[in-house]
Amino acid sequence: MKNILIPTDFSANAWKATVYAFSFFQNELCDFYFLNACKPEFYTPDINGKSLLQAKAENKIKMDKLLKEVAVINKNQNHRFKWIILESWLNDSVIEIQKENIFDLIVMGTKGETKPDDRIFGTNSMNVIETVDHLPVLLIPEQSVFVPEVKKEMVMATRYDKSFSIAEINFLIDMAKKFKASIRILYIQDTEKLTEEQENKKEELHEYFKEVTHSFHTLTNIEVTKGIHSFIQSRNSDILVLNHKKRGFFRNLFSKSLLKELGRKPQIPILFMPSDL
Repeated sequence: MKNILIPTDFSANAWKATVYAFSFFQNELCDFYFLNACKPEFYTPDINGKSLLQAKAENKIKMDKLLKEVAVINKNQNHRFKWIILESWLNDSVIEIQKENIFDLIVMGTKGETKPDDRIFGTNSMNVIETVDHLPVLLIPEQSVFVPEVKKEMVMATRYDKSFSIAEINFLIDMAKKFKASIRILYIQDTEKLTEEQENKKEELHEYFKEVTHSFHTLTNIEVTKGIHSFIQSRNSDILVLNHKKRGFFRNLFSKSLLKELGRKPQIPILFMPSDL
């Protein structure tokens, strides 16, 4: 049984991520938890005339509507649905509900109701990725549709600078099998050759991924984000895997200055692996 958390602000992007998750896990027993977070600071009569109590009541109506829509499109007997509305920021809400529930994955749309131009991802997505550093997060672009029977390609960007836990490897292998994907391990070379430690890490990955089709690729003389982007574009890859190494890492990687390389909207799903799975 998988527990999948789907944060929702009842936007079109959140709905698309929901549909994607249903298709992705169509053959598995799953409990899907829909989480809506009401930010208390945004609901005071002095600001917009709407109280937090009113906002929660309205969101409860929206949640009921969402569950009715889910019942129409998803009649999979393997899937069950639960909902939670909390008075908190989204990242704090995710942390709170994990005290009582063990989740396997968070699935989110890439944009919320607000669409800032200076970020590839919405504020909610970034906050969850940065705060919840022990759960994988799968971000779904608004254009993405999961096609079950089509073989896919996962690109895993790495510097060969960390040892992967068995839990991480098993998770990635499981995801590759669900995607029916080969794994392409991409290294953007910033030195003349790999150190002995990096070579050992590379060999570890080769041994770990022996169950799935995989290959190693190296790009030289190119900035990291440009390299990732060009590799994905040239191969028409289907999903990008990044490792959450430290707080602030993704904000820097996907800052405004790099939008020209990655585009204002991600074209493929991105799986953020946690720093500690």
